[in-house]
Amino acid sequence: MTIRGNFLSLHKSFIVAFCLIAFNLLAMGQETKVVIQAPENVVVGEQFKVSYILESDKDVEEQPVIIKNMPGFEIIYGPSVSTSVSSTTDKGKITRTYSVTSTYILKAGQKGIYTLPQAETIINGKKYKPDSFKITVKSKDDTKTTAIDDIDAFIKVSVSKTSMNLSDTITITYRLYTTKDIQNIEDADFPATDDFYTSNITRRRQNFSEKVINDRTYKVIELRKLLLQPRRLGEINIPEGSVTVQYSAPTGRKMRDIWGDVYDEVNTSTRTLKIDSIVIRVHDLKAI
Repeated sequence: MTIRGNFLSLHKSFIVAFCLIAFNLLAMGQETKVVIQAPENVVVGEQFKVSYILESDKDVEEQPVIIKNMPGFEIIYGPSVSTSVSSTTDKGKITRTYSVTSTYILKAGQKGIYTLPQAETIINGKKYKPDSFKITVKSKDDTKTTAIDDIDAFIKVSVSKTSMNLSDTITITYRLYTTKDIQNIEDADFPATDDFYTSNITRRRQNFSEKVINDRTYKVIELRKLLLQPRRLGEINIPEGSVTVQYSAPTGRKMRDIWGDVYDEVNTSTRTLKIDSIVIRVHDLKAI
């Protein structure tokens, strides 16, 4: 065989091998799977949601996962079936993921560890089923959660002075004191200061400090600090206000999202904290 013939033979072999690799990579990307989304821990008598989610890169017919018996649990409702499609773009290539979700509402029975049924789904003659998923049913005595109700929090108003003249300035500081970490400030209705020339001098970046009051440790942060100069004489009332903060506490339960990642479940609660009104007396300098 000539050198040219050997080269053409090797060239053809390389093309065939490259096509096989590309086909295999393409086939690997075309994945169909079934996943289970459910809590890993529940309490006896608790109602909760379990979803069987079929995901594919090809559009599939709406076919529910039918389960008639779930040992350890009572089926309250289901299946409720929903479909969705999502798109992602990578280097200009659009990839679509089609999902069919079959959702059940279950009620936990006796204490124990139970395995959810691995229901099979057939697509184009091929069977798919989820990985094994176990749920631990605990008694109420076994469940230890952080109590959100055990919170002491308040807003303290600090004023540099309450008696002044028209040329003076004062500072007013609103500080939050709380015994537990807050998750978010949902709403803030700070008192109006229309009778003053006002400058907001609140520091943008700050951290919580700690202060012990009556043997309790509080986390303290400055919510707002104002520099005020009066516009008129007489008694000026700065009215009440409020701040609504949100707290969160872990339930001790683990949850699993649609992608199979495990995260801690939390309860949330809000508290509306009152801001007290204050009175500032502005005097005529000549009358003092």
